[in-house]
Amino acid sequence: MYRILALMLCVLITGCSEPTNSTPKIIAPENSPTEVTSPQDTTPKISKPFEYSGYSSPEYASHTVLTDTVPMSDGEYLAIDVFIPTEGPKDKDFPVVLMYLPYQRANVDPETGAVVNWRDRYATYFTQYGYAFALADMRGTGASSGWIHDFMPQLADDGKELIDWIADQEWCDGNVGMQGGSYLGWSQLASASRKPEALKCILPYAVPLEGFTGEVYPGGIYVQGFMNRWSGFMNPAQRNYYVKGMLLPTKPAVDEDGDGEWLDEIPIDQDGDGTFLNDGYPPKYRDDSKREHIYYNATMAHHKGNYDYSKWAEVTPFIDGESPLGYDLYDLGPNAFAEAIMEHNIPRYHIVGWFDGFARGGLEMYSTMKTPGTSKVLVAPSYHDFDKSPFWSEFGYKIDRVREMLNIEHLRYYDRYLKGIENGVDKEPQVLIYVMHGEGWRLENEWPLARQTNHTLYFDNDHTLSETPTETGKDSYLSDFTHDSRFGSNTGNRWESIAGNAPKALPIRTELDKQSLLYTSDALKKDVEVTGHPEVNLAVTSSAKYGDFYVYLEDVAPDGTSTLVTEGLLRAGFAGLHDNDQIIFGKKGTIDVLPDLPWHGYEKEDYVDGILSEDSPVNLKISLQPTSWVFKQGHRYRVAITTADFPTFRLHPKLSPSNDPAAEDTILPTISVHRGQGGSSISLPIIP
Repeated sequence: MYRILALMLCVLITGCSEPTNSTPKIIAPENSPTEVTSPQDTTPKISKPFEYSGYSSPEYASHTVLTDTVPMSDGEYLAIDVFIPTEGPKDKDFPVVLMYLPYQRANVDPETGAVVNWRDRYATYFTQYGYAFALADMRGTGASSGWIHDFMPQLADDGKELIDWIADQEWCDGNVGMQGGSYLGWSQLASASRKPEALKCILPYAVPLEGFTGEVYPGGIYVQGFMNRWSGFMNPAQRNYYVKGMLLPTKPAVDEDGDGEWLDEIPIDQDGDGTFLNDGYPPKYRDDSKREHIYYNATMAHHKGNYDYSKWAEVTPFIDGESPLGYDLYDLGPNAFAEAIMEHNIPRYHIVGWFDGFARGGLEMYSTMKTPGTSKVLVAPSYHDFDKSPFWSEFGYKIDRVREMLNIEHLRYYDRYLKGIENGVDKEPQVLIYVMHGEGWRLENEWPLARQTNHTLYFDNDHTLSETPTETGKDSYLSDFTHDSRFGSNTGNRWESIAGNAPKALPIRTELDKQSLLYTSDALKKDVEVTGHPEVNLAVTSSAKYGDFYVYLEDVAPDGTSTLVTEGLLRAGFAGLHDNDQIIFGKKGTIDVLPDLPWHGYEKEDYVDGILSEDSPVNLKISLQPTSWVFKQGHRYRVAITTADFPTFRLHPKLSPSNDPAAEDTILPTISVHRGQGGSSISLPIIP
């Protein structure tokens, strides 16, 4: 589990196609032509998504690794490893690909002394093409000094200083690009917002426009499963614990005795409890050389100064609530950097997964910040870690090919913006999506698709979905707080995948539907493509004043198997709608956030306590995560509704103070979903 969490990077896909004009059209992969530069040049030059040749080639057979410390202006330092190409053309300086991360840039195995770098395959790939590859620990993590409050603005300032330092080194030609997903996507945006001159492009993967609803409180409900897993890794890893088979200490940044070995720079865990921090001072080492205890002191600074993100986040239920240092979630999320990046207009390649918890936020980021030519987005049938998705094998892709495709897309972008190679990547349509159960990869000119039509289906009698409601009424549902949306032997889902726990099985909800309130359409008479942001309007009453609502859009096959397509959720107290431009600056929002989706504010003053009753229905407009899915002829749409998803999400504290479905103090409300004209419905974005 911990190794999966430590990776938390981007890994990706396969692909298609040629540029289009302003008229949207479908382009099949095989229709892309091969370009030959001249009759004398027989080397084909191909540059299209996931296919690249003739523009650059692997010229370096090996690399060396330089380990160093990068001084920060406040006296702290960042640990860095740089992989420098060797055994090739005699270039002395190279463009640099940087990963700036809080997840340990490399580890040392205390059993063998071997250096373990989970990102070796990235370094090997890019160095062979003439790029130096750098990994740097954030302050307060790994072998860097100082302490960290996750996502604090200081990390953005550090990112600029780090890039400036890299640009001044003899092995750098002055051009830097960045790479990585999740926190590493945030660190790219943070660094870019400070406008370092050498930073020429970024490729942020799996990162939303704002972090409150994307990461901590989706729909205003605390996502305890992800937060507990994430903090369960981060806290011991930042303090360089060793737990055999689970956690390894970070590789030091300084070889104090100069013998070329790294293990002897790590203090001995004398009592065998996983940490050397509680074994007295001075620490003991595997040899008798004198040291300044650089590694020990850095780790002790992490132990004493670092803030546990989950501890303060779980008691900060509003986007304008304050962190321990006085920051609110507007300060800490990627939204804090939007204005500066839009002004700077640095080339960006956004990468999004349909089943990632950040799917909506990732597409909001692209759509809000897009600029012609320099920004792109790719959306794949993946969870948070792209190579962990069971949909790859479902759609016929092998994982090695998935990883190769990710590297190719990065290489094309770096070649264009770090080496200045005119490979056409900036002239392609900017949107590339995977249409699931459809034709696969397709290039588009915008998001959402301009040709979509919104098709409304109404909740109707007999638990059906109909185009015209026939009867006004309501359907009751006794809450079942044991409903658990996780799948597979590893019990993962969209939200758990943010902490590296993508399900190993397809999200089949057939059994879970038995715990849900269902509305199902007639069998479709033809294939129907749903691409965009579905929205559900629930008109609800309840026997309790409080409630959380989870909505699942499913594809029901002729044999009755029900597969999750997408989902959404909302705490009833946030029923009010607000201008989604508030996502960036709150009530003072001045940037046009796109697309225009339902936004519920999530500030303290936006929450209405005890909003539900048995008398007057409350309308809940719930934006489901975006999708691109073809419902086949003979299949049916289904909307499933529950009032809990435990233990992924914390139960409503007014309904279960002890956060336990079986506790005596837990109240199980009976909700009623109102249907018919003016009642509940779902709007599907249909592509003709």
